[in-house]
Amino acid sequence: GGVANEVETEVILMTSTTTLSHVQVRGSVPVFWTQEGLQIGSHKVRITRSAKATLPATKRHFADLLGRYNRVNVISLLKQHNSPGDYGGLAAADPGMVAHGVGTSEADLGRFYKVMVESMGLPKSLVSFDEFDYNNEVRGGQFDRVHILMRQIAPLLASSKYYLLDNVSETVLSFQRGVQRTNCIDCLDRTNVVQSVISRGVIAEFLRQNDMVRRNMLDSVVDSVGRLWAANGNAISRTYAGTNALKSDVTTSGKSGWAGFLSDASKSISRLMQSNFQDRGKQSVIDILLGSGDSGLLCRPVMLYDPYESIIAPQLEREMQRIGRKDAIHVMLCTYNLHGRSYGGESLGTWLSMPRDKRPDFIAIGFQEVVNLDVQSVISADTANRRTWEQVLTTEINDQYRTAFGDRAEGEYALVSSEQLVGVVLLFFAHDTALPRIHNVQMVKHKTGMAGMTGNKGCVAMHMMFDDTSICIVSAHLAAGSSNFAERNNDYHTIRTGTRFQRGRYIDSHDYVFWIGDLNYRVSLPNDQVRSLVAQGQLRTLMKHDQLKDQMAAGKVFRGYNEADVRFAPTYKYDSGTTTYDTSEKMRVPSWTDRIMYRGRNVRVLEYYRDEICFSDHKPVLAMMQFDVMSIDKAHKRQITRNLYAQLHELDSGAVDGRAPRTAVQKLIDLDMPSSSGSSTGTQSPSSVSASGLDLPNPSSDSYAWWTNTGTQRTKPAVTASVNPFSPTVASINANSAHGSSATSTKPPNFVDADPFADDGSNIAWKPMNPS
Repeated sequence: GGVANEVETEVILMTSTTTLSHVQVRGSVPVFWTQEGLQIGSHKVRITRSAKATLPATKRHFADLLGRYNRVNVISLLKQHNSPGDYGGLAAADPGMVAHGVGTSEADLGRFYKVMVESMGLPKSLVSFDEFDYNNEVRGGQFDRVHILMRQIAPLLASSKYYLLDNVSETVLSFQRGVQRTNCIDCLDRTNVVQSVISRGVIAEFLRQNDMVRRNMLDSVVDSVGRLWAANGNAISRTYAGTNALKSDVTTSGKSGWAGFLSDASKSISRLMQSNFQDRGKQSVIDILLGSGDSGLLCRPVMLYDPYESIIAPQLEREMQRIGRKDAIHVMLCTYNLHGRSYGGESLGTWLSMPRDKRPDFIAIGFQEVVNLDVQSVISADTANRRTWEQVLTTEINDQYRTAFGDRAEGEYALVSSEQLVGVVLLFFAHDTALPRIHNVQMVKHKTGMAGMTGNKGCVAMHMMFDDTSICIVSAHLAAGSSNFAERNNDYHTIRTGTRFQRGRYIDSHDYVFWIGDLNYRVSLPNDQVRSLVAQGQLRTLMKHDQLKDQMAAGKVFRGYNEADVRFAPTYKYDSGTTTYDTSEKMRVPSWTDRIMYRGRNVRVLEYYRDEICFSDHKPVLAMMQFDVMSIDKAHKRQITRNLYAQLHELDSGAVDGRAPRTAVQKLIDLDMPSSSGSSTGTQSPSSVSASGLDLPNPSSDSYAWWTNTGTQRTKPAVTASVNPFSPTVASINANSAHGSSATSTKPPNFVDADPFADDGSNIAWKPMNPS
C-alpha cells in the first residue's frame, strides 16, 4: 500500500486568539507502474500488474488514508485522453490493453488509476475522484485557470474544513474532516502549484470570514503562505529529483514571467541529466553502502550495532513461533521449453488441469526458449510471444479452474507479474483470495550465457512475501550439451550467488525456494540403451545414471534441495509436436532435462508429473505442492519486542530486585561473543554472568589490532578487479589466505534470517585505519 514521494504537509497559522491547521497529502499513483529508458518530453510509463492484481494494494493504500483522515478526495493532475471512452470497468483493463505495455502514456496511467479507485466500490462520501488536466489547462501561461479546479472542489473543501483551536479557552472549534490527496507523475511541480493554491485559498477564506487582518494586508499574508509552499516544494524536489522545484514563482504568486521560464529551463536540463545519467550510479553507491544491492551487485551486509539484539532475537523468535498462525497453502509449478514456437490457437488439452479437491493459491509457470535463441533475439528479445501467452494462460487457467470445481468455483486467477530474459520467462498467477496476502513482489534477471554477457542462458527469479513467509521462484535455463554438466553446475552457482533482490536478499535468503526450468542435465548412457530402458519402463534403472542426481549426491549442486520421485518418462528430446523421441541426425539421448527442485521446511509434494501435450520438442513438467506459511500480528510483535527491550533496560538500570546495574563487561558477555573454545555464553542470563577471570585484550590503536591472532596489522590479499573483496560469498577472500591457507567458505551467511551479528568479518583481512 505504500507509494513513492508520499508527503503530508501541514500549514499552521497562529494568531493571538486562534490556531488554524490545514493538512494536505501527496503521493504517487497507487498502482504498480514504472518509468524506464530515456525520459525526454512526454512521460513514458509501463503498468506492471494487471488490474485484479493491483486492486488489493490500492485498497490497502486507501484504507491507510481513511484510517488517518476519515475521508479522501483524490485530485489527479495527469494528462487525459482527447478521445472519449474509458476501460469500461475492471474486466476490460485486465490484462490486455494497458496492463503489460500496450498503454504507455501518462493518460493511460491516469485512466487506469481512476478504474482502480472506482473498482474499490467505496461511496463518494469516503473516497471521491477529481481529474484536472493541468498541463492542458494552463497551456500558454494561463495559470489562473487552476481556479477551475478550485471551483470544482469548493464544496469538498467547505465540508472538510480545518482544525481550529481557541487559544484562550483551549477549546477546539472545528476539526478537519477529510484530506485532499494530490498527484501528478512525480508529485513535484504540478502538485506544488495546486497544493499551494488550495492552501492559500483555505487560509484566505478563513481570514476574510473572521476579519483577522485588514483587507489591504490580506494579499501580503496569503503571499507569505505561497512563499512557504515554494520553499516546501523546493525541499521535496531536492530530495526526490536533485533540483529545486519548477514553477516556484507560480507556487508563490500564481504568476510566471521570463525569469521563471529561464530558471525552469535550467532546472529541467539539470533534472534530465541527473535522472537519465547520474541517478543509477548514485543508487548503486547507496545500495553498496546499505548492503542492499540487487541485480547481481555483491554487497557486504551493514551491521547495525544493537547491544540487546542478539539477546532478544532468540527469545523473540520463540515468541513468534508461539503467537504466529500457520496456514497450509497449495501451489502449482510448471516448467516448459517451447522450442521457440509461437502460440497459434492450438488446444492446450489437460496441460494445466487442476485436481478437484486442491485449488492452488498461486501458479508459477516458467518458459524456456519462448523465442528462438538466435543472434537477433539475444541482442533484442521480442516480447510479443510472452504477451500472447499471458493472455492465453489467464483464460486457460480460469477455464481449467471452473472445469475442476464447477459450481464450487469462486473468484478467479489473475496475472500478478511476469518477466523475460531473452527466452526465459516467468509468469506468476494468484487466486483472488490469495492476492491480499501477497506483497513485496520483485522479479530480477540474471544472465549466464558467454560468462554472463548474454541472456541466451540464465534465469528470471522472483521474490515475494506470502503473509510473513518469504518465497523465491527461479525459472532457469542452464548450459546445454550432453557432457557439459560442469558448465551447468557453474551456471547454477552463478545464479544462486549472483541473483540479488532489493534489501540484500538473494536466493538462499528465503524460507522456501523453488527452481523450475530446463536444467539440461542428461542421462549418461548410450542412446540405444536409454531408449530400450524407456520402452521397458525401467525408469528407476535409468535414473541411476541421471547427471543431476549424480551431481547432487556429490554435493556439487542443489545442496539442501529435494526433488520428488521421478515416475515419468524423459521429457527431452522429441520430434517437435510428436510423441516420438528425436529421429534427427543428432539423435539426442532421451533425458530428464526439465525439473522442479524445492527447499524449505515440511514441503509436501502432492503430485509430480509431466503432461503429454504435443507442442514442442519437450514435455511440460508440473508439481502440486503444499507447505505452511506464517502470519504474525505486527502490533503484537511490536509489543513483545518493546517488552523484551524494557526488561533489559530495567536490568541495566538496576531496577530489578535491587540488583546492581550490569557492568560493561557483563554486557559484552551477553552479546553472545564466542569464547576461545568456540562455545557461546549467549545462553546465560544477564544476572548470572560473572566477570571474574575474564581476560580482555588491550584496546586497539593505530599500530595494534586486538582482533588478529598476533595483534599486528595484516596486509589485504590481492584481489582481482572483477571481485568484490567485501562480499562474504567470495571464497577466495578468507582471513587465512594471508597465511597461505586454502580454507574457503562456500556457504554465504543468511542475511535475512540469521543473526545479523553472525558475520563478524573473520573472513576479511582488515587493516586498522589511521585517523585523519
